[in-house]
Amino acid sequence: MAVLWNFSIRKVVAIVLPNMGYGRYSTILGFGVCRETSDPKIVKIRQICRSSDIESITCIPWQVEVFTLSAGTWRSPYNNLPRKSIEFSYSHVGLDGFIYWLAVDRIVMDYDDESMSYNLIISFDLTNEEFRDVNLPDNLAHESYLNLYMSKLSESLVVLESTLEADNPTFTIWIMENGVSKSFTKLFTIYNVPHGGVVSVLEFRKCGEPVIEVIEEEYGGSDEPVLESEIVEHHRGTSCYSSLIVYKPYSKHMNNIGINGITRSFEGYSYKETLLLLDQPDYSIYDNGKCYNSNVRV
Repeated sequence: MAVLWNFSIRKVVAIVLPNMGYGRYSTILGFGVCRETSDPKIVKIRQICRSSDIESITCIPWQVEVFTLSAGTWRSPYNNLPRKSIEFSYSHVGLDGFIYWLAVDRIVMDYDDESMSYNLIISFDLTNEEFRDVNLPDNLAHESYLNLYMSKLSESLVVLESTLEADNPTFTIWIMENGVSKSFTKLFTIYNVPHGGVVSVLEFRKCGEPVIEVIEEEYGGSDEPVLESEIVEHHRGTSCYSSLIVYKPYSKHMNNIGINGITRSFEGYSYKETLLLLDQPDYSIYDNGKCYNSNVRV
C-alpha cells in the first residue's frame, strides 16, 4: 500500500498497490504531480530482478501501471515505453512534472553475443505519460552503478557520485541544466572531511548547502576514541555513530547541526508546502477503482 500524506494540512490518502512483484520480480515506484492538472500520480514498474532471467523470456521484462488520484484507478500507458534492455533502480526523483529514475541499459551485441551496459536516467512525463532517455556524462555512464544516486537541489535534478579514495569517501555533485538538452555540469566535490569520513549526502538546503552524514571518531560523545578495528567493522557494514553536518561548498567549512545517531539510520527529503489532497476525503483508501473511508488515524 502507498500512502500520500500532506502533513501541512493533515490529510492522508492510501492507495492499494496491485500486481506487486515477488520472487523473481521487484516493484519500483515513482511519485509526481502533473503540471497541467495538478493531479498526483503514482507510477509502478514491476520488473524481473536478475538480468540473467531477462534473456530467457520473450516478452518485455517489466510492466508499467499509472495511478491517477482524480480517477482513483490504475491503468497501463502504451506510448513510447522503454526498451527491453532497461533495468530501473529504486533511486528516483519527482520534479517539475517529471519522474526520473536511475537505470542501466544492458545491451547485447548480436554479432558476437557479447553484452555491455551503461548508466542513464529514464524520465517519465506526467502530462503525456511518455518515457524518455536522459544521457549522463561519459564518466557517470560507465561508473559503477552502485556509486550513483539522485536528489534535487531547489528545482534542479542532481546526481551524486561517490568514490572511495584513501579510505575516505568523496562525493561529487552533478547538476542537470538546460531543460531541453538536459546536460550535466559538475557543481562541487565534498572531500577531506574530518571525523571518520562521509557516509552519505542526505539532502540540500534551500541555499544549496548539502546536509551530510559523517562518522564520528567518538561514540556518543564519549571521550574514548573509536578503535581501529571498529572503524574497519564499520566499513564492513557494522553500525557505529554518526552526526549530521551542513557542508559549505565554497568555504569548505562544516557546521554540526546537533543531530546524532546510529550510522545509516538517517533519511532526508525535501519539503514544499502545498494544498495537495485538500479536496480529498481524509483517511480514504483507493482500491481497484473504489474509495473507502478508514477509521485509522495517523
